[in-house]
Amino acid sequence: MGILVEKDEERSDLQNKITADLRRRADENSLGEDLDLVEDSSFVDGTHKSSASTWFWGTLIILAALSLIVIFVLK
Repeated sequence: MGILVEKDEERSDLQNKITADLRRRADENSLGEDLDLVEDSSFVDGTHKSSASTWFWGTLIILAALSLIVIFVLK
């Protein structure tokens, strides 16, 4: 079953009831689960996520290595 809603329309009472029921069911289902996430593991203690600039620096190093290879091979 699907209900189509345009952005300029307001949500109906039926849609609000369906949404509330689905959220309640999702909350009930997730209460009994013990999630085993990697972040909970002792394996990742003392580590941190890399920054977004890691790809930038990696690309620069690769380009520098390729430049040196081209300079010394073509010379």
